[in-house]
Amino acid sequence: MNRLLSLTTVFILTWGTGRTQSFDFRAGIHPVTQPGYYRILLPPAVVGRLNAAKTDIRLYDDQNREIPYLLTQKQPGEQVQFREYELVGKTTTSVATQLVLRNGNKTPINSLGLILKNTNIRKKARLSGSNDGKTWYGIEDDYWLEPVSNSRATSEAKILGFPLSDYEYYQLEINDSLSAPLNILKVGYYTTTTEAGNYSDIPGIFFTQRDSSDHKSYVHITFPSPSRPDKLTISVQYPDQYRRSAELGQFRIQKQKRNRRHRFFESLKRFELNSMDSLHTVLLPNQPTTDLFLIIENQNNVPLTLGSIKAQQLTTELLAELKPGNSYHLAFANPAVGAPAYDLVHFKTKIPTNPPVVQVDQPESVHVSSGSSSFFASNPWLIWLAIGLVVVLLSYFSYQMVTDMKNR
Repeated sequence: MNRLLSLTTVFILTWGTGRTQSFDFRAGIHPVTQPGYYRILLPPAVVGRLNAAKTDIRLYDDQNREIPYLLTQKQPGEQVQFREYELVGKTTTSVATQLVLRNGNKTPINSLGLILKNTNIRKKARLSGSNDGKTWYGIEDDYWLEPVSNSRATSEAKILGFPLSDYEYYQLEINDSLSAPLNILKVGYYTTTTEAGNYSDIPGIFFTQRDSSDHKSYVHITFPSPSRPDKLTISVQYPDQYRRSAELGQFRIQKQKRNRRHRFFESLKRFELNSMDSLHTVLLPNQPTTDLFLIIENQNNVPLTLGSIKAQQLTTELLAELKPGNSYHLAFANPAVGAPAYDLVHFKTKIPTNPPVVQVDQPESVHVSSGSSSFFASNPWLIWLAIGLVVVLLSYFSYQMVTDMKNR
């Protein structure tokens, strides 16, 4: 009897722990024909149901085994690069080091970057400019190259600022009269380039416009499923010349005392619609939504006639190794699930840079889990059966124990 009770208890505990990794949605993955790594492109209906960090998603095979993956998403940002100037001449004497650089396209600059070996020496320098490389004009006469403590690399960068100049040649003279010369590796400048994010369209959106008597236009933008739009592109058909203030946001409901509800507008972005731009791009803060409201201030002007509204999300992919002959599916949407921990994160450099893309089916609102809990989720009557069985067994064991005590 004790053994039967123990087995029943283990059964209930096993069922309870199996529910800790449950998910609310499931989406199948198209089959692959060749083994290797693939980019699983997540559609808006999947991304819109994930948490902000996009960690509550798992990949399983046909035997319900978890498959490791890497989540990739190319964010917009800035990239800083160091570009070298052409070194026309370098002269080193016992008293000074002289560097002559050429700014070939005569681009106006206001700084020079020096990459030099680590040193603990302080030196004085001066900078001159020339249009022909022969006649020199002073730019800065009081530079001090201070030592910088760098424990992570054997070289360091120094930036020399000066008034904006467009000389073709620059001469940098460093005073070496009191110590050995510096080991200068590179001389150049830093450039900052803006990298656009990689976006995918969110299909199926539509909008309606209502022009009110308070000189405002209310545009209701509706998404076919929960989405996380990162960018909105708006075009205007009429009039040809316009300049209007606009605000993009959501209407929300706030519960108050005595079951009262307060409806308010939460602003996400303020911007200007201007006829100088043919398309108006608005970047959004990546919030889950099913609709957005665009409010346009018309003042005493005729309301704008919008041509189209296009919504996009940052392209989100799972990079994973798939095999032909296996069926795979995604399980996702559970706020209680933490981020997965895979060994794959340490081997990014060994994964092909541009693997093929595999598509994902539309999600199904079914209870999916990583263990046997999906069976119980689809058959909830078994839960009550198991509880009733435990109650009956406990009653029976209690009766047997009382009877044994009386007999003794």
